[in-house]
Amino acid sequence: MVKSVAGAFLLSLAAGSVLAEDQQVVCTVEGCKEITLQKPRFSESSAFSVQQVWGVVDSILAVSGLLPNFEVLETTEVDNAAAVIFKEQRYLAFNPDWLSQYEADPNAYWQLYGVIAHEVGHHLQGHTIIEGGSRPPTELEADEYAGFVLAALGANLTQAQSLWETLPAQGSATHPPRHQRLAAVERGWLRRNGQAPSTATPTAEPPAPEVPPPPGWLMNSCTGISVAGQWADLCFSSVLKAQGSNNYGPRNVTDQDNRTAWVEGAPGHGYGEAFVLAFDSPTRINRWAIRNGYAKSERTFIRNSRVRELKLSFSNGSTTSFTIDDTSDWQETSALANYGAVSWVVFEITDVYPGTHYQDTAITELVFE
Repeated sequence: MVKSVAGAFLLSLAAGSVLAEDQQVVCTVEGCKEITLQKPRFSESSAFSVQQVWGVVDSILAVSGLLPNFEVLETTEVDNAAAVIFKEQRYLAFNPDWLSQYEADPNAYWQLYGVIAHEVGHHLQGHTIIEGGSRPPTELEADEYAGFVLAALGANLTQAQSLWETLPAQGSATHPPRHQRLAAVERGWLRRNGQAPSTATPTAEPPAPEVPPPPGWLMNSCTGISVAGQWADLCFSSVLKAQGSNNYGPRNVTDQDNRTAWVEGAPGHGYGEAFVLAFDSPTRINRWAIRNGYAKSERTFIRNSRVRELKLSFSNGSTTSFTIDDTSDWQETSALANYGAVSWVVFEITDVYPGTHYQDTAITELVFE
């Protein structure tokens, strides 16, 4: 519950530029979006959800010794909570649906106070009157203020940082990386408890390793397929030139028709020719099946070359080899699942069964699940 809730609010700041009389740009960790606000009626200030948020705000202000310089506004235009200026009035805007999550999860107490304290900090620090919207320095100031408040309210350091522990590790143009935000909360928490923060430079969290793209020379002749619910490109290094009404392109290996096949178009038997399966996001291949050669007929199968061995290279650096039987029947394996979720796999022809009449190497069907 805590992680899903944290993913909902992501500590937003809306000091955005005014687009029209009732429009604002609200920036969050996920980016910016335009919202439309309406000035609240006087009667709305007594709504139960508004009073709930005021109760949190009053507790925050009581320990900081400051008075509110904003009003509380209920709106479904924001995803969670945001500090905004609307028609020259400062508001702490919140979504009542977001707030209701905490009624069912009393253990998220410190997450609720953390996000509200962060937004209050934006107003009290004057961030909402600074042009340019969210910036890492202002986010860190609001984080430190929240850490101070949470310490004053009785949170231990783990409780105070629990919200920020769920945020993305990487920073952006508007928000700093998680390790800097955790350090800012700790500074505020230590300052409230009369302790000096550590002078050691926080260790940056290592960035996620970059996945190299699949070899560009393979991304020429492609077709799209679905694998384990993920979209993928199936691309081939070369294709034999069409002969009359017969073509030998990549779609032939996914059409469930043994009268068609992919045939490589390189000189010789196709040693070194390859195909690649490239995903939009890392995917585990649970099953792989191949129908080798040109299975249109026994005569066609024997006359054309077939794959004897494939070398597999994965995006995570792993490699392996598979020996393919010299048959037009289906052959399958689940061994690829052992390599985990990958961004791409290259299948390179390293050996063939030579055809009696043609050197061209063919594959009739491929299936990935």
